[in-house]
Amino acid sequence: MIQDLKRRNQGECRLALAVLFVFLATVLSMAGQAGSNKQEEIYLAGHPGAPVKIEVFSDYQCPVCRTYYLETLKPLMAEYTKTNKIDKVSIVYHDFPLENIHQFARKAVRFGLAAHRLGPDKWLKVSDALYAQQAAWSENGNIEAALEKALDPADLNQLKKMAADPAIDTTINQEVALGQSRAVISTPTTFIITETGRQQRFTGDPSFPALRDFLDKLIK
Repeated sequence: MIQDLKRRNQGECRLALAVLFVFLATVLSMAGQAGSNKQEEIYLAGHPGAPVKIEVFSDYQCPVCRTYYLETLKPLMAEYTKTNKIDKVSIVYHDFPLENIHQFARKAVRFGLAAHRLGPDKWLKVSDALYAQQAAWSENGNIEAALEKALDPADLNQLKKMAADPAIDTTINQEVALGQSRAVISTPTTFIITETGRQQRFTGDPSFPALRDFLDKLIK
């Protein structure tokens, strides 16, 4: 009787350990998959380890975003990434197409994300062109024409093929979900985050001088 109980207890222990092992393996596998699905951040400028991080949620077809990109973000990039401040500020770009009011916003994002696959320099050229030529392609969705001067024919043909990849829509949905999780409802929305975790949110188009003054106070 005692030997039978011992054997039964040992069997139950082995079964419990086996169940625990399977459970832990499943959890670790799911964690690995979650990590692999994490969206890579796209940097407009600066070093990923910079103590001040600017995150911008923007829409290529948004007129206010166009002004913000060309008149505020571009000067900030020049000011903080081509001087000795390069390691103090980074600018991360998030796509947040407002599809309910901007008919061609998602199409523009597809081209933008496809361009990033060709390289950060190609992405910057495409983003510059999308914002600079916004008025033209917003009328008819002919984004390809807006990019003809930004890329050579070979790159543009490759870009068209890559923009049709369904995986890009998955990435766009992840970006939109990220913005929604941070209560982004309009563009541009900007978060400035320090290395201590302090966070300041700006909605709309803060001017270049105002944003520069704010950054300089944080850096000092």
